[in-house]
Amino acid sequence: MLTRRLLLTAFAIIATPALAAAPVYAPDAGPGLSPRGEKLVRALKATIRAKQAEMDALPPATSDAEKLTRLAGIEQAAREALYDLDLEAMSFDEQRATLSAAWSLVEAVDRRNQAALKGMLPPGGGWFGRTAYGEEAARAAWLITVHAVNDRKLMREASSRMAPLVADAEVLPAWYASVVDRLAVLEGRPQRFGTQPVCKAGTWTVGAVQDPAGLDARRAELGLQAMETRDFRPPPGC
Repeated sequence: MLTRRLLLTAFAIIATPALAAAPVYAPDAGPGLSPRGEKLVRALKATIRAKQAEMDALPPATSDAEKLTRLAGIEQAAREALYDLDLEAMSFDEQRATLSAAWSLVEAVDRRNQAALKGMLPPGGGWFGRTAYGEEAARAAWLITVHAVNDRKLMREASSRMAPLVADAEVLPAWYASVVDRLAVLEGRPQRFGTQPVCKAGTWTVGAVQDPAGLDARRAELGLQAMETRDFRPPPGC
């Protein structure tokens, strides 16, 4: 039986809250929604609209940092509601149809956020550093980027812009590594830093990585823990 945690639980990376970044996988469209599926999707839609209305009621944002933070607030509220969908009593087909409809709502939020972020990209190939934009906004920019699974071009450009800022921790190493590795997974390439768990044969594994013998050295260079000692909390349900 497909479980919501298998599909929805966030990947775990060092110094990043588990809820922060949703997984790559979203189910293919299946049969039509059942009545209880429709009820869950309506509730999710209401949550997203309520959060949007809450943000719209605030005074106009006075900076890009404030705009980014608000955008991330909407997408995180949407994902929290998505994670809380009670699918356990549903059949496989019901779960698949419900999650397909629910993900489409979240993806709509993501696409709007991606368009807004592109309009705020710093000139000269820069990125949203923690000093200039603040911790919360810098994290918001990362969230929008790592969830841009429909826009690999954005993820690729973002990883290039982020890279020079990692050494001074203007971009946290875990943020950068997750974008690089998620893009690799999406493109069917081995991961560089091993941050993205993959369900294989009923077990969560790091999946294919570049030069496995050099993985810990690459992680250490970024300040990430060695694979054997990392704080990895695999999602249940694989």
